[in-house]
Amino acid sequence: MARFRQAVALAGLTALEVLRQPVCLLLFLISITLTALLPFLILHRFGEDGKLVRDSAFALHAVFGIFVAGYAATTALSREMEGGTAAAVLSKPVSRDLFFLAKFVGVVGVVAIFSLCSGLTALLVERVAEKFVMSGGMVGYLSDNQTGGLLLLAILASCLVGAYANYKRQRPFGSITVTTLLAGLVLCILVAGCFDRAGQWAPFASRLNWRLVPVSLLITMALVLMSAFAMALSTVVGTVPTLTVCSAVFMLGLMSDYLFGRHAAESLWARTLYSILPNWQHFWVCDQLNAGGQVAGTYMGLATLYAAVYSAALLCLGVVVFRQRDV
Repeated sequence: MARFRQAVALAGLTALEVLRQPVCLLLFLISITLTALLPFLILHRFGEDGKLVRDSAFALHAVFGIFVAGYAATTALSREMEGGTAAAVLSKPVSRDLFFLAKFVGVVGVVAIFSLCSGLTALLVERVAEKFVMSGGMVGYLSDNQTGGLLLLAILASCLVGAYANYKRQRPFGSITVTTLLAGLVLCILVAGCFDRAGQWAPFASRLNWRLVPVSLLITMALVLMSAFAMALSTVVGTVPTLTVCSAVFMLGLMSDYLFGRHAAESLWARTLYSILPNWQHFWVCDQLNAGGQVAGTYMGLATLYAAVYSAALLCLGVVVFRQRDV
């Protein structure tokens, strides 16, 4: 029981410390703001209403999530080893294995908060995107500008609340802003359900596109896998090398089918690299939503199992290296 309390305390403190970092807050705000502006910047539909907006929202979720995961992992581990915090904690009755795994849980908590914010924003911007409407005397393309305005207002309000809490109450700006942003996005979801696309009062008459949720969850699984990779890498290198290698692995993993998969039958090196590198295409299933489609539950289960097994292997490797590391 004591070890469980230690793990929970370390994980909570890790998540709080990462959320208080200015770089982490900037990644959150830039990603959410760019996503919120997509319906006003993208004017093409490519044959399906909302397709380009939702695909772009998922792309921002994945790309910025990679940097959030990498930065959170390096802040949680390598920086604490360099600053001496890890040595101070490990001088107490805290095992290295518990310390490493609790740090990973804290990093996953940060990634989960980022993914929740990104997923809620994707639901909202897909609703805001211009769509063809033929009901209630309205015929033509219509954007839900009211929901779009509320979304942008929620982002601005979160920054103002964070600034006020920091200036008046001496509370950490980063964590307060992220918490307020998450609450504001949830409020926007609730308000959007009470109005139709024209802004008329119609409680729960206009539904959100919940088919987007499985896609967002799969991207989250990919970010958890990247967090495990970044944690294992942080045991031997610092922040900049970790982010650089994570970016390279992300790009190679996206192209692994083309670079290595097609040569796997005749080349041992290609087959080995194709097996070792995580294939991020397993988690990128936006095309399944085209023409009203949806992601199958069986596929989600298999992709989640793939991420879990791969993450467990990386964490085992990270624990072994961390045991030998001089902190």
